[in-house]
Amino acid sequence: MAVTVLTIATPLSTSGRFIVDAHGKRVRLAGVNWYGASEDIGVPAGLDLTNRSTLAELIAAQGFNCVRFPFSLWMTEQTAMVPAQYLDANQELIGCTPLQVYDACVKALTDAGLIVILNCHLLDFGWCCGNDDTNGLWFNDRWEVVKFTAIWQDIARRYAANPLVAAMDIKNEPRHATVGGSALGPAWGNVVETDFAAMYTMVGNLIHQIDPNLLIICEGLNYAGDLTGVAGHRVQLAQPGKVVYSMHDYSWSGHPAGQSQAAYFQQMSKNGGYILTEGIAPVWLGEFGDNASALSAPGGGGTWWANLQAWLKEYDVDWCWWALNPTHGQSSAPGTNQIKYHWGDTEPYGLLTPDWSSVRYPAVVSMLQAMMQAHTGPGIS
Repeated sequence: MAVTVLTIATPLSTSGRFIVDAHGKRVRLAGVNWYGASEDIGVPAGLDLTNRSTLAELIAAQGFNCVRFPFSLWMTEQTAMVPAQYLDANQELIGCTPLQVYDACVKALTDAGLIVILNCHLLDFGWCCGNDDTNGLWFNDRWEVVKFTAIWQDIARRYAANPLVAAMDIKNEPRHATVGGSALGPAWGNVVETDFAAMYTMVGNLIHQIDPNLLIICEGLNYAGDLTGVAGHRVQLAQPGKVVYSMHDYSWSGHPAGQSQAAYFQQMSKNGGYILTEGIAPVWLGEFGDNASALSAPGGGGTWWANLQAWLKEYDVDWCWWALNPTHGQSSAPGTNQIKYHWGDTEPYGLLTPDWSSVRYPAVVSMLQAMMQAHTGPGIS
């Protein structure tokens, strides 16, 4: 596959509500999530069916410029070799640990010119997310705060020489968790042990001691749906121009059936979109998606899908589709042996054919391509 490698001048920074490149020109992040490394086997799904470099070229060929690449804390500490059957199309990786496989995938993605956004999806391995999975905070009974911060520092150090590893999405979907027998809820700016704003500040500053060029992505509370706390308490890092806030949005994210576009816009503005319109910082929609087959049909996705597309276009928002994967990895409920998905199970939100070789839903990709180009911001005419 002949692919023109993207050329994005790093490092990335922020300028008001925009992400900008090293020359100060707007970069609109438009990407896909490639998951699996945070799950039970600790490796990205699909490596049994497609070579990582071929996959990276396929992603870039659709016009996407970034990949959100989830991992778990558990994955980073595994020393056993990945079973060979999960790497059939990447034979040279047989004998590697999960983290070494992850390294190789990061390199393949950036070799294709893609920005990679590393995301701590879970502390334990498994499928995210639920209020009962004990993974809603950055610590639990198995993972201490010091371990979380140390692993993030190790990750920053590991990829510091690769400038296209340009952002760190610190903690996926903040939510309630039971720790030490107590139910704890996430907070923002309240100076309590579950204060995510304080955690993002601490971890962001520690990461910047190693690599000051990285964007620090701060997800909102309530499954990344609530950034209202930013109005009264912004994340302030020692390194300026590096904070990006993140929301996630799905049809079930508190949207009533048949919601009007005006009501949807108002809801999204209240939950976090105001950060854009007030010029505070960029907001990246780090996850959104739906059944790709349904979205390919006329009227598929209903009012939510129509409203979401309109909002992304109207406010020129950065985004990342969930998910690239046409198939699942093996994933259980965290901390249990209850398998929710087996390796190879169909992922209805996925964009690719089941063999990972090409686009299965070109209509959905076309809708996403219509939202890739930046229309506002520095250097955009």
